[in-house]
Amino acid sequence: MGYKFDETKAETNTALASIDTLYQSKCVNWGGKTSDTKEPYSEVIANEILLNLKEFGKISKVTRSGSYCRDNHCKIQLDLCASNRDEENFAKRITGLKLAEIGEVIDYQVPLKNTSSDKGVGKIDLISYNEETKTFHLIELKYIGNKETLLRAILESYTYYQKVDQGKLIADYIKDYKFKKSKTIKDVNPNDYKIVPSVLLSADCNPYVELEEMEMGNRPKLKALSLFFGVNLYKIAVDVYQAVI
Repeated sequence: MGYKFDETKAETNTALASIDTLYQSKCVNWGGKTSDTKEPYSEVIANEILLNLKEFGKISKVTRSGSYCRDNHCKIQLDLCASNRDEENFAKRITGLKLAEIGEVIDYQVPLKNTSSDKGVGKIDLISYNEETKTFHLIELKYIGNKETLLRAILESYTYYQKVDQGKLIADYIKDYKFKKSKTIKDVNPNDYKIVPSVLLSADCNPYVELEEMEMGNRPKLKALSLFFGVNLYKIAVDVYQAVI
């Protein structure tokens, strides 16, 4: 037996009271439909969020004292024995590749925390840079087998985008850029660059399926939420040797 429409709204409003960790709330990861109105949970929740967008202005920013760009990520080692780290291994595999609009993937597992007491922050799965548009993408990656919702992915991406010190991140990667062969990014004004939140989905995961449903005209409230937040949604085809979006 599932939750009713009003119960779903109530759970959402309770979760909104802790905006920094909203994306971690159980309700944003509910699959299925309300037991009475038969609406997808994610649609009911996305609509309630759209009615409370002012709450996102309360997300606290975290500034790292150290650089976001870390030298030790120049040397990538895959953990092929740990099956529960497939997503992280895939992130490492595509680091250094150029993926169409996303640009070149330049880093992975970038920490947002400055101290252990910082709440609601984990790690940015991937950071990419599109040289043509001078855009850094903060990417939330969902890999094969992921059972989370597209709603959670969108909220997580936007929360991290709000939390990160964007000016410092841009400056750090301009100063400490270790991944690009081109030197054109060095010695430039950080204000010339921008950051956008993004979600990258491989096939055979639940949020990928939900994105396809959204593209077919379903889940309009979820689409409206992603558009308002400016979260870019991308698919990636996974191959043994390469990845293409």
